[in-house]
Amino acid sequence: MSQVFGYLCSDDSLTAEVMKQEGAPLQAILPEDRVGMGIGWLQEGRSLLRKHPRRKAGEVDIRALVGDVPTRALVGHVRHKDLGKAGTNRLQPYRFRNWVYAQCGGGEGLEEASDALRASVPDHVRRNIQGASMAELVFHIFYTKVESSLSITPKNDWPRLYAEKLGETMSKLEALSRQVGEKLGTLVAVAVSDRCLAASRIGEPLHYRLIEGIEEPKEKPLFAGHRPKRITHDKFRALLVANRIDDENWVEVPDRHVLWVDNDWEIKIEPIAGSETSAQ
Repeated sequence: MSQVFGYLCSDDSLTAEVMKQEGAPLQAILPEDRVGMGIGWLQEGRSLLRKHPRRKAGEVDIRALVGDVPTRALVGHVRHKDLGKAGTNRLQPYRFRNWVYAQCGGGEGLEEASDALRASVPDHVRRNIQGASMAELVFHIFYTKVESSLSITPKNDWPRLYAEKLGETMSKLEALSRQVGEKLGTLVAVAVSDRCLAASRIGEPLHYRLIEGIEEPKEKPLFAGHRPKRITHDKFRALLVANRIDDENWVEVPDRHVLWVDNDWEIKIEPIAGSETSAQ
């Protein structure tokens, strides 16, 4: 299983310090087991990507890479060698307009339903699909659901809307899998837009880490034993979400649930509407 992660913060100037203190779990896949990785982020309302295929993925210091990106919202994906090598177009994340998206799993049992899934995406969105990846198609289905409801939703409710539409997308995939006599399997998805993050899980564990306040050194040590004073940023907030986590400081999201953070930095978690669990 590959690793997908998301990051949201209130001040990107402190991201490098967050990565130093909290970013180790984002390197769960060893360099020798990576066959590709990428990050996508929002900057001045635009989505940007940086991808590292094959051997280059193993040479990347993920914490340093994320720490250097000037953004408040970011998604990353590290491809495990068990999935085989892939060209740049098939490497995640994917982007469209002011959205970036990545997922792990979700390909099982959907091949027979791919035509129906593609047909559900309007032409003006479908033109952005570059390849045959199921993850890319799922992202555009999610985007379509968001786009159709955005104009009738108050801006303050957009974070909740994003989470609801991500959950609806997961539920739709489950329903189509059942129709073709298959099981969806595991699926973890993370999506970010301007200062918003939504994540969901089916099967595969997903964890989050909420950071409330952070300290950073005021200056670098000048000599051995020198302990510079530290600056405390009490109002700083950041959220990390990822799969493949083995750290007691991270909190697990319940299975078949979706997570988002509201405008007051409160973590919200609700069942995926229409999922197998909520239907029981």
